[in-house]
Amino acid sequence: MGAFSGVRVVELAQFVFVPAAGALLADQGAEVIHIEPPGAGDPYRTLKIADGRATKSANLSMELNNRGKKSVAIDLKTAAGRDVFLRLIETADVFLTSLRPPAIERLGFDVKALRARNPKLIYVRGNGVGFRGKEAGKAGFDASAFWARGGFAHMLNVANADAPLRPRPALGDHASSVAVAYGIAGALFKRAQTGEPSVVDISLLASAMWILSADVVLSQVQTPEQMAATSQASRFPLTTAYKTRDGRFIQLMLLDPERYWLSLCRLLGREELAGDPRFATSRARVENGAALIGEFSATVAVRDWADWKPLFEGWDAPWELVKTIHEVAEDPQAAANGYLFDVTVQDGSNVTLASGPVGFDGRSAPLEPRRAPQLGEHTDEILYGLGLTPQDVSRLRACAAVQ
Repeated sequence: MGAFSGVRVVELAQFVFVPAAGALLADQGAEVIHIEPPGAGDPYRTLKIADGRATKSANLSMELNNRGKKSVAIDLKTAAGRDVFLRLIETADVFLTSLRPPAIERLGFDVKALRARNPKLIYVRGNGVGFRGKEAGKAGFDASAFWARGGFAHMLNVANADAPLRPRPALGDHASSVAVAYGIAGALFKRAQTGEPSVVDISLLASAMWILSADVVLSQVQTPEQMAATSQASRFPLTTAYKTRDGRFIQLMLLDPERYWLSLCRLLGREELAGDPRFATSRARVENGAALIGEFSATVAVRDWADWKPLFEGWDAPWELVKTIHEVAEDPQAAANGYLFDVTVQDGSNVTLASGPVGFDGRSAPLEPRRAPQLGEHTDEILYGLGLTPQDVSRLRACAAVQ
């Protein structure tokens, strides 16, 4: 059994941020029912952003964020469709949504309304900038609410750049989806302990502020100019990346410099630096950081990574080669820990997806990897499970309430 086996989640959500959390729960045994509108379904199915997502017949992004779920197509704008949805809510442990508050209110699916049908329902909602304040109803996606408003674009920007850095696709969504899953796990635990259901709120802005919390908290005691100065790479020669002759980068992360300083000098063949008064102490190495970076850079640059590799691999210290994304996908450590897994998609071909970041009982990949559902693939199964007959379902289809 998975950690969430026996939990039924009704998911009324689109795109990535909240649905990705549903996928993490499905990986660990939850029954996640993805509610979609008839016709086109979740708009993420047909979103075209020129990212090469189509491989063979698979929509890779849809597979990644909706694997293991069931799809039920219901027109929630119809009275019959809303009735079916509310009957489904009566059977759920968790309601999970990314719809903005005005949309939820128009549908009549606020906390009070759903709790009237299921008093033990855990109500989980995610949005861009939180559920209180004047902007609670504002639209928010990862590049806007997480990356831009959350401070990443500023903190990672290059000085005097013409434009801020752009985030990678769904970076904020996937980082924040873990918080959604954490919120659901916590609410399930609380209900098991006390019998009381929770309302769980998660926003992209809150997630960004937590991930950047070291900087957010520091901002209360440092001016922007001071923060910029302390962030200068030249001050940190032992946590800098150095370029090899063939263009690879070796990232050092020596937060205990006294422990590694002498062995680093020996590894680089620069033992004389250990006796240089400019670098004799940790403070001196910071004050003369630009000079030390220059020395190390000149040394590393005379050899290819293949020449440095055996030396660094024999050194027990925190460092890593900066990997290309293709190397990350083929990392033997990722394979050994099950951080990637294969799933068979609709046409019978296999695609490789990333596991969630948490392993249970030595396993990170889903217990039973299953593809993302086709639109409305499980409508009949779920409705029959609610006690509807084939005739009932046929009548619902005839009035376009379900697909």
